[in-house]
Amino acid sequence: MNEYWNLGVGPAQKFEKALNRNGCTPAELDTLSSGSLLSQVRRVIAGQAKIVPVEPQMDRWVTINSTTIAVNLGATPRLPFDGARVESHIGNGWAIVERRADGLYVNDHKVILHLSKRQIVGSKFVRGYELRRELTGKPVLNANILDALYDNPHLIPEDWKKDEHDNIRYIFFWGSIYCDVDGRLCVRALCFRSSAWGRSCNWLVDDWLGPDLAASLASV
Repeated sequence: MNEYWNLGVGPAQKFEKALNRNGCTPAELDTLSSGSLLSQVRRVIAGQAKIVPVEPQMDRWVTINSTTIAVNLGATPRLPFDGARVESHIGNGWAIVERRADGLYVNDHKVILHLSKRQIVGSKFVRGYELRRELTGKPVLNANILDALYDNPHLIPEDWKKDEHDNIRYIFFWGSIYCDVDGRLCVRALCFRSSAWGRSCNWLVDDWLGPDLAASLASV
C-alpha cells in the first residue's frame, strides 16, 4: 500500500535544511520534483542503482591548418569493443602531428613503421607479447594519434596503405594496450581496406606477421 506524504513542520524543516546544506537552488528543486527523477534517487538509496560522475568533455584533437593537427596524447583513449579496458597508455600533453612531403611527423620527428626482424618473411613469426617486450622503451605512438588520423585521413601517408608486395599494412599503435574481461591483451591498428581507412585490433597471444607494423618515431 502506498503512503502519501503530507509534510508537517518537522519533516518540512528537515527537508529545508537538507536543501540548504547541499546548496540546492529553486530551479534544481523544481527539476527534482518533476517527472520520475525522485524514483531514480530511491533506487540509489535501495542499492538498485548507482551514481556515476560524468567525465569532463576533453578535446582529443584540434585543427591547426590543412596539414597539421594537435593531438591530446593524455586523453583517455577510445575503447576497441564493449567490455574492453585500458591496460596501459603511454603519453601526456599535446603533440603536433603534421603531414609533410616525405611523410608524417610528430613534434618534428618523422614517424616510421617499425618491423621486427623476426617478422620478416622466411623468419619465425613472433608472438605479440614477445613483440611488446621488444618494443619496450621505444618511442611508439598511442591510440589517440590513431583515432586522430582516422578522423583526418588526408594526413595519412599514401605508402601506409600497402607494402611493396601489395599486402595491406596494419599500423599498430603500441602506446595504448587494452584487455578484455578475461584479461587477454590487444593493440589497435589503422588499416586501409575496401577503399577506406578502418580500425582493427590484434591479440598479443597471436602470431604477428610481416604486414603488422608498429608506428614509432625515428628519433627523439
